[in-house]
Amino acid sequence: MDSDIIIVGAGVVGCALARVLSRYDCNVVVLEKADDVAEGTSKANSGIVHAGFDAHPGSLKARLNVEGAAMYPALCEELGVPYSRPGALVLGFSEEDRATLNNLLAQAQANNVPGCRIVEHDEILQMEPNTNPAVVCALYAPTSALVSPYEMTCALADSAAENGAEFVLSNPVLEIKPTSDGNWLVITERDEYKTRAVVNCAGIGSGVLHNMIST
Repeated sequence: MDSDIIIVGAGVVGCALARVLSRYDCNVVVLEKADDVAEGTSKANSGIVHAGFDAHPGSLKARLNVEGAAMYPALCEELGVPYSRPGALVLGFSEEDRATLNNLLAQAQANNVPGCRIVEHDEILQMEPNTNPAVVCALYAPTSALVSPYEMTCALADSAAENGAEFVLSNPVLEIKPTSDGNWLVITERDEYKTRAVVNCAGIGSGVLHNMIST
């Protein structure tokens, strides 16, 4: 069968991409080897929406981390996914730790992470009374947040499917190869797909897919 775009992997990245692409006039197929979406890393991570203070300044990761964190409240509201923003404390228990936290603060400022600051012992215990009382100082990142990655993935998939994206589950990709007309042939356990583009969103299996077309 033919499609415009094949997305391999129905984790949070694959489902988010399917949702965006399904807004356009194109045929999108998402192939997933497992029996449901979010069966890999997307259902097993911490669910932390990182503020962006630990990414290397000037890197693409730093820029996209901060931009992505700012997008989460509106996206979660639109999708009906639980979201909370308790902030984060990176604790220090010595003056040596303070130097490390000051370096993280400098990175946060270079990355344009809003609101980060160093807080001291008494304020830390006011924020979180269960903190170890031996704490000396902490980096406070107010934009650190929490989300359910499993619910997020399912909501993204539902939205994409409502917009016309097709999800084919329990169908591992066995081979990907170019065709003579400049397209791609994706061979799965059950079907063959001719497509104009393949997007590798296979998570920890992405290296296997990469090697199918690079060797």
